[in-house]
Amino acid sequence: MAPPRTYGPGALQRRLLQAAADGDLRAFKRIATALDGGKGRIRDAVEAVRERGAGALHVAASRGRMLLCAYMVEEIFRWTSALPMSQEDSVARCNVPLSHAVRAGNVDTVRYLLGHGADPDKPVGFGCTSIHIAVAEGKCEIVELLLSKGADVNFFSEIGTPLHVAAMENQDAAMKILLDHGTDCNNECFALLTPLLTALKARSLNCVKFLIKASADVTKGVGKATPLIFAASEGLTDFYEYLLEAGADPDATSDDGFRPIEIAALENRWKDVEILLPVTSRIPSVHDRSVDGILNYVKSIPTDKAIASDPQIILPYWPKAWYRQGAAHMLLKDYGKACDAFLDGLKLDPSNVEMENALREALNSLKISRAGNMAP
Repeated sequence: MAPPRTYGPGALQRRLLQAAADGDLRAFKRIATALDGGKGRIRDAVEAVRERGAGALHVAASRGRMLLCAYMVEEIFRWTSALPMSQEDSVARCNVPLSHAVRAGNVDTVRYLLGHGADPDKPVGFGCTSIHIAVAEGKCEIVELLLSKGADVNFFSEIGTPLHVAAMENQDAAMKILLDHGTDCNNECFALLTPLLTALKARSLNCVKFLIKASADVTKGVGKATPLIFAASEGLTDFYEYLLEAGADPDATSDDGFRPIEIAALENRWKDVEILLPVTSRIPSVHDRSVDGILNYVKSIPTDKAIASDPQIILPYWPKAWYRQGAAHMLLKDYGKACDAFLDGLKLDPSNVEMENALREALNSLKISRAGNMAP
C-alpha cells in the first residue's frame, strides 16, 4: 500500500496540531474526522499532518498531553507492547514521539510510551537515542527510566556514547548514573576522544573526578597527547592533582617532544609550572631547576618549535570535538550554542567543509527558530 500523502498544514491541519498541543481530545477527534472526509482512514489523515517533521503525536508527547497520547497510540495507531512502533511506521520515522517527550521532560509520557512499545534505542538526529537527549539535558529521572527499560548505556552515535554527551555537557549527575549502570568509561569516539578527554575539553572537574574514580585510563590520549598534556595546553590548573594522583605521567611528551611542564611554561603559566615541577624529571638542558628557571628556559626555544604550544597543533583533533559539540546542540535544538561550537571548530580548521556546512545549517535553523518565536 502506498504511503499516505503528506501535505503542508492548512487551516484544518494547523487546528489539529493546536488541539494536540492543547490536549483538547474532543476537538482533536472532530478535526481528525473532518480531515478523513468519511474515507474511514483516520490514521492516514492524522499521519499526513506534519510541520517541520513533527506530527500530532510528537506535539502531544512534547506537551505531556497524556489523554491525547493514549488516544492516538491505542485507538489510531494501535500500538501495544506486543505490537510496538515499527521501523516502517511512518509516524515514528523522523523524530520519534519518545524523543519529544524526553526532551520536554515529561516523565509520565515517557513511561507511557515505553510501556506501549516505544524503542528506547531508536536513533533520531545524528544517530542519537532518547538517552543521549536525556543525559544532555540532565533529566536524571528519565535517564534512570530509560535504562530500566533496557536502553543501551553504551549506544554509539555520531557524537559518541551517552557518557561522551554527559562529559561534553557537564552533566555530572547523569554521568554518575551511567557509570553506576556499567558504562565503559574508556570508550573512544571514532578513535579520537575518550570521555575523559571530552570532560577536559568541557572543563568539567566533577565529571573528570567521576571518570577517574571509575578507573578511566589517564594515559590514553590522542596520538602522544595524553590527558595531562591536554590539561597543560588548556591551562586546566585545578585538574592536575586528580590526573597525577591517578597515575598520569608528567614526563610523557607530545608529538613535538614537549612535556606538560614545558607546554605550561610556553604559555607563561607560573602556577602550572609550580605544580608540575616537583613531579617532573630533570630536563637535561635546564640548569636552573626552579619555576623561573623553567620559564626562562622556554624563552630560548626557537620560534618554530615554540609554536607547538598552539592547541591546534598539540590537539589536532579539537575541530572534530567542536563538531560533535555543535551536533549535540543541534540535537537539543539549541541553535545558538551550535553556531558557537561550529564557529570555534572552523576557526581551528578554516578549510573544513563539513564544519562550514554544519555552521550554515545551524545558522539557518537559528533564523527559522527566531522567526517562529516572533510569529504572533
